[in-house]
Amino acid sequence: MDGDGPPRAAPSTGTTVGVLIAMAVVLLVAGLGIARVRNAQDTLRKAIASVTTTTPATAPSTPATPPQGSTLSPEQQKAVDDVKAQVSAIRGLAWKADLPIRVVSRAELARRVKELNAQDEAKHRDEIAADASVLKLLQLIPRDLDYTKAVDDLLAGGVLGFYDDEAKELFVGGEGTGVPDPATRSVLAHELTHALTDQQFDFASKSKALDDAHKSEESFAFTALIEGDAELVRTMWEAQHLSASERAQAAAGSSDSGGAYEKAPPYLLNSLQLPYVQGLDFVRARYRAGGFAAVDDAYKNPPTSTEQILHPEAYPAQGWTAPPLPDLGAATGCGTVDTGTLGEFDMGEVLAEQVKDAEAATAAAGWNGDAYGVVRCGTAIGMADRWKTDTPADAADLVTSLDKWARGWSGGNKAPDADGRFTGPKGSGRVVRSASGVVDLVLADDLATADRLVRALPAPAA
Repeated sequence: MDGDGPPRAAPSTGTTVGVLIAMAVVLLVAGLGIARVRNAQDTLRKAIASVTTTTPATAPSTPATPPQGSTLSPEQQKAVDDVKAQVSAIRGLAWKADLPIRVVSRAELARRVKELNAQDEAKHRDEIAADASVLKLLQLIPRDLDYTKAVDDLLAGGVLGFYDDEAKELFVGGEGTGVPDPATRSVLAHELTHALTDQQFDFASKSKALDDAHKSEESFAFTALIEGDAELVRTMWEAQHLSASERAQAAAGSSDSGGAYEKAPPYLLNSLQLPYVQGLDFVRARYRAGGFAAVDDAYKNPPTSTEQILHPEAYPAQGWTAPPLPDLGAATGCGTVDTGTLGEFDMGEVLAEQVKDAEAATAAAGWNGDAYGVVRCGTAIGMADRWKTDTPADAADLVTSLDKWARGWSGGNKAPDADGRFTGPKGSGRVVRSASGVVDLVLADDLATADRLVRALPAPAA
């Protein structure tokens, strides 16, 4: 999936937080979520980033209505065969099986994407609602935003093609029966790379396994590898097979920002673009280290965090583990809404809502694993995230930024008090740092819920 860069470049990730976010949170249909915030976001990521998309591995088994008018003309067939051979040569991989490829009208393509998205929403309705609650509590999206509609609008905005990793078919939008224009062929190069690498490395099954295990942080990172690979091949294909004027045409043809993109919260756009932009940077780093053989190795030993995507030098050495977190629903007597991991990307996005981007990125970069739980106490939503840092200095940096961030998030324009508590018209919470470098962030719609969560959190292990 390809797309224009978001209003600001940022760090961010998650399941529900990540899922959309995974929905997590991917421009197309790979799930949506907080981070997938993850189910909804995934779909986002995969479908919108710009223009190309991949269906979610979690899509229902019932296929969407077959597209109309999908027979290729002789001119289209030759162009497809040419790009297919060129992508294989660039990527250094052979095709192992036939691949149904359909060039359909842009209207038909949009209809199919909308249908796939509706199926995904029906299957993950509760997860998407949870994702929306978390994103609103974190103030990454407005309280009055219709989250499902915002995702639908983004998906309807610029999809030029997608590889269906369940049906193993590829769809590209194009008009007429002549030779596809440069933009369509460029999208073909990207999506053909998905099909080729899926045949070689079975990324569809691996993605589904991560989603089924609710490993949103790992899923988001794996998606960035997949999309970054396809973007690198696409850029190399354009350099080798398009003239300068054709490359300009391709760029113009794949840009369809439209009103939906302009109205979308920055977080949705940033999380959608990460697999394409930072994912491309990650794959380029692997390519420079050892050519496509090093990229192939990454499929066998995938990145496991947005930290590794944002900082390619951290791959593969820097792993992570989630700190223990109690069952907050049971501990508070409230209903459990969600659990998961925020990760470096999402925390960076959260902080960047209230502090400068550079400070937000630095504060989030000390991440060494986190775990969150979300509960509903009556009508109030509350969340506790336990965050491990690489060093005590990193914990201090995070707390300093969270103290500034809390002023704006709470609406009280007042720093946390001596024990880290803060409150205001928008919500209440607490920031606590332990001597071991663990930081607890508690947020809630009201003070009573925040205090219940604080009491439910045991002191972190030394």
